[in-house]
Amino acid sequence: MGKSLLKTAAAGALLGVSTYVGTDVLGEYTTYCALRNLGLAYAAKDEQLEAQIGKPYDDGPWYNASIGFTQSGHIAAVTFPLKGSRQITDVTVRAVRRPGLTGALLYNLTGGEWKVLDCNAMAPQPGGMVKPRSLLPQQAVPKVVDGKIQGECEECNTKAAGARGQGASAPAAAAAAATSPAPSASSPETGAGAGAASAAGTGGGGGEAAAAAPRKKRFYFF
Repeated sequence: MGKSLLKTAAAGALLGVSTYVGTDVLGEYTTYCALRNLGLAYAAKDEQLEAQIGKPYDDGPWYNASIGFTQSGHIAAVTFPLKGSRQITDVTVRAVRRPGLTGALLYNLTGGEWKVLDCNAMAPQPGGMVKPRSLLPQQAVPKVVDGKIQGECEECNTKAAGARGQGASAPAAAAAAATSPAPSASSPETGAGAGAASAAGTGGGGGEAAAAAPRKKRFYFF
């Protein structure tokens, strides 16, 4: 009885491990297929790559490729060989997955989308060196934080631009006020204007009394 229970437990553990490993392998394979297809689509549109290795293209078997995951499986990178009629090169595709199911297998089987971050092909350089060359059209690369694509806030950018404009206009206004000549109290024009305003507002005696009276200080509390 005890031996049969041990055999049953061992068989269950073996089945669980096999299922886990199989699911993980299938998740990697389906991810490889998804990113490989994206890389082949970009390679088919690149004229420089066609001139380099020639068509038709052959990506070869899956076991010649490599795959890796970062950020808890949200970003995947696949490198696979691409053979042409004249040469062979390596194509690397790095993509981020959209929010969805946690497991890679279920995510890919349910039509999960992968957003390509970069796609490069190794290109020969002068001196016998090879360097990666991007196959993507010129576009902004999205920023990825914790497996999520972070977009720019247009409203924040607009407010920041307005604040910079106001900050630039304030020093200009202060400089204009500092360079403009201030009216002098001893000039004839200023004295005549002040006397006329005082006579028109309060009369001759009242104006002199108001001028002789001490001014009250005002205090402002902010």
